[in-house]
Amino acid sequence: MATYKNHNYTINRVGGEGKGSRAGQGIYAESSTPKFAIGEKLELGDNRVFRYSYASAAIVSGLCVSTDNAQLIAADTNGTFTAASAGATSITVSDSTLGSATKDLYAGAYFGNLTNKESYRIKSNTVAASNIVTFTLYDPIVTAVASSDDYIITPGPYNGVITATVGGGAYDRVVGINPLAITSGYYFWLQTKGIAFALNDSDNAVVIGDPLMLGTTVAGSVQIKDTGVDTPVIGQAMGAAATSKYVPIMLNLGG
Repeated sequence: MATYKNHNYTINRVGGEGKGSRAGQGIYAESSTPKFAIGEKLELGDNRVFRYSYASAAIVSGLCVSTDNAQLIAADTNGTFTAASAGATSITVSDSTLGSATKDLYAGAYFGNLTNKESYRIKSNTVAASNIVTFTLYDPIVTAVASSDDYIITPGPYNGVITATVGGGAYDRVVGINPLAITSGYYFWLQTKGIAFALNDSDNAVVIGDPLMLGTTVAGSVQIKDTGVDTPVIGQAMGAAATSKYVPIMLNLGG
């Protein structure tokens, strides 16, 4: 039988001045203020992976979560840019779809210039003023922006997460499973890979080895992959579970 070697620190605490430091925020803790950058990755030696996330609504523990679509801006082809030279680190857009933008609503999202086929991560954004928003980027623009260029904003997957739901046949994109109950407006470590626990839907029992996807009945739950539904498998059952009970899952959402 193999000898199991333990580290001399607990893996449920992270951050601070070292891998085992107790100064940071643990994976079973939430915080009203950010301790790490949104999207920061924590990978443990047992293959579990977590991403630092912000909840825009309260979430019950052990549920699938997705990104709040409040950040999503569909492709725009109206030519609403203020021209910007190569090397600039900000882009200004005038668009009615941005009229309700709050300060840093799009922080961590991705600004895609569809004309130049370039994508830039957004560092911050101004409050909308007469539908005008200025986006500050992490990296300078490579190709100059013309006023006639088309754009799209893709949400940062971990900034503003909510319970994943199914509605009208449209499935939310699951980005992780939360290991604890989360208060709206708080920050936490969202699990994206490795052994996790998820709520089984109310329709069918799960057995070990079943491929699991987002549940279709109970918001945030998982269920056996339905061959008639076009939605991705998010993991595989590592144990059995009755309906409406929690099931161990080998989660695989990209790490």
